[in-house]
Amino acid sequence: MTENPKKNRADRRSLFGDILEALVKSFRWIVLVVLVAILCSGIKSVQTGEVAIILRFGKLLGETRAEQIHEPGLLFAFPYIIDEVITVPTGKVFELTVDTHNSADYMSTDIRQNGYIITGDQNIALIGASVKYTIHDPVAYALSTADMDTTLRGVVSGSLATGGVGMSIDELLTTRKDDYAKAVMADAQAHIDALGLGVQISSLELKTVSPPLEVNSIFQAVNSASVQAQTVVAEARQYYEVKIPTAQASANALVAAAQAEYASKVAAANDSLSEFRGLLAEYEANPEVVKTRVYTQKLTQILSTIGTVRLIEPGEDTPHIFMP
Repeated sequence: MTENPKKNRADRRSLFGDILEALVKSFRWIVLVVLVAILCSGIKSVQTGEVAIILRFGKLLGETRAEQIHEPGLLFAFPYIIDEVITVPTGKVFELTVDTHNSADYMSTDIRQNGYIITGDQNIALIGASVKYTIHDPVAYALSTADMDTTLRGVVSGSLATGGVGMSIDELLTTRKDDYAKAVMADAQAHIDALGLGVQISSLELKTVSPPLEVNSIFQAVNSASVQAQTVVAEARQYYEVKIPTAQASANALVAAAQAEYASKVAAANDSLSEFRGLLAEYEANPEVVKTRVYTQKLTQILSTIGTVRLIEPGEDTPHIFMP
């Protein structure tokens, strides 16, 4: 039985028409879904800790800050092809490591391969810092730069280099490290504000502050000696603070005792002087009576202290009284 060519061609046309019709129907659904997705693309949910701004054809929407910044909640905007919704995490604290001036390896002979700063006394120091910042101006943050971290690294790196100019290497490594960090933070924030980046540095912590590794051991030895010297001075000061008050108290006690003895001696001398003056007045009035009385009193006192009295016989010698 032979096949009919005309019938086969008709069947193929019918199958092709069915497929084309199915594709057309599917394409209509696809277009409809795409249109719905485009229409819904302007609906955004702004989460807690975020705000949003809208760019309409690339231009910021809104005349005032209140109109430009949209708080958390459901946000309705035109489709993406018209409006671009940018969310800004204002409640987040960002942390950035600035290692532009931090070299972990030995210094290269090519200075362009090294990261370091030059201090005020023309020494070299390697610096690494950790910076934390928050967003205080969402509009400026969103529109100022496409890569905020890279921009901030450049700003802080420049401030690290500038801040080291006014300090010696010893101050930077020891006594004025905190002053250096505060100066770098203030200088970096000033440049950030001038550039209008919309961020606020909340802290800047120095992670690495050291000389090049080739001379690091020498600086460590110097620092150890400095610490030891400070320890000795502190111990001496402590000894001074203990010994000086004790010596002062002892000196005060001796002075007080001497003053008391002085007062007692002066009082006794004044009593004796008063007694003598009274006796002198009596003597001037009646010398013989006073002389006899004083002689009798003194003799009585002497005899009261004698244990044995021996008299020499007359003719042997002039009688004397001896006290054994």
